[in-house]
Amino acid sequence: MISKIKKLAVKNEIFATIIYVCFKIYGGLFYIVFCVMDILPIKENKIVCCNMKGKRYGDNPKYITDALLKKTNNLDIVWLLNDLTDREVPENVRIVKYDFWHQIYELATAKVWIDSNAKQYGFRKRKSQLYIQTWHGSYGLKKVGADLGDKISKIDICNCKYNFKNTDIMLANSRRTSEIYNRAFGYRGQILENGSPRNDIFFQNSEDIKDKVNKYFEVNGKRIVLYAPTFRTDYRVSDLNLNYDILLQALSNRFGGEWVVLVRLHPNNLQDAKSFIQYTDKIINASEYDVMQELLVASDVLVTDYSSCMFDFVTNGKPCFLYASDIARYKEERDNYYELEDLPFPVATNEQELKEVITTFNADKYKKELNNLFEEVGLKETGHASEIAADYILKWMKEH
Repeated sequence: MISKIKKLAVKNEIFATIIYVCFKIYGGLFYIVFCVMDILPIKENKIVCCNMKGKRYGDNPKYITDALLKKTNNLDIVWLLNDLTDREVPENVRIVKYDFWHQIYELATAKVWIDSNAKQYGFRKRKSQLYIQTWHGSYGLKKVGADLGDKISKIDICNCKYNFKNTDIMLANSRRTSEIYNRAFGYRGQILENGSPRNDIFFQNSEDIKDKVNKYFEVNGKRIVLYAPTFRTDYRVSDLNLNYDILLQALSNRFGGEWVVLVRLHPNNLQDAKSFIQYTDKIINASEYDVMQELLVASDVLVTDYSSCMFDFVTNGKPCFLYASDIARYKEERDNYYELEDLPFPVATNEQELKEVITTFNADKYKKELNNLFEEVGLKETGHASEIAADYILKWMKEH
């Protein structure tokens, strides 16, 4: 429903204004209810986590949750989710419906909030509560926040300012990421620059994860290419499809072996996952798989367009290719921090170019350019970001 409303708002200025007024009214109501909740005491051992506005159990909050559970069993950890079924949530984590009343009650009575996205405008954080914003991108390609200039909607800029004014701690995996937080979000608080908790997984033994993904999708030991395009401002899907036969053949010719492609659409396009792609035993729908990082670990190659997952995937130096058939239009609508050609990743704007860049892939040149990129952004991935964040939280809870 929200995605459909946003599509209409993008296309109709009058409708966008109406939506903005409703957004402000709803935020005001949200704030009033939070104020009423002040009569309730804060539960000193309670932590509330959320990711993608309740869409998934995953991203940075998941890995911080895992680290906390390894350190203590005396916490009441709550996850806000839209779907309360079929989730790989640990037994000692409490799942609560991500709706108006439950969300407000759990947040209002928690000691710590952990989120990977901006919260609903109008929330009210008490002085004795800690709001940790992990964000869901790294030093990324797509511009965000104020860096978008007049390309950002009134709703997004309003909610962005409100959230980061109330945020106490942010997590960053690089010097460049911290700079983006300061400039694009106007954030002036503390930043833990020790890596992304979700990327600790790249420093661990990957065999169990690979086995898990292989069994889940029944790929039977075939090599995996993950196709993970991001969403467009108007939510169109016309630029997301490609010729999978050409892709799979090119990969087999260059790297050998038999391949399958896992197609993972952005959560904003989740409702479109079955509408324009013909899935087979070699073209597999992975859009509803909860944990993106597990797909990245299990995959041998990534094909994306403008998604920041490219920067996570190459933590271990694996091949990533960019298939971007709408570069000019996307730049006009959203804009990027980099020109695609300035990145280490081979770029294709059509299927024949994609075949060519895969076939002629130069591993040595790619590795050298990756190292240059890591140095340029001041990469700080340590493999211990989850543990560092968990230690910070437990220390803060003890002292406050």
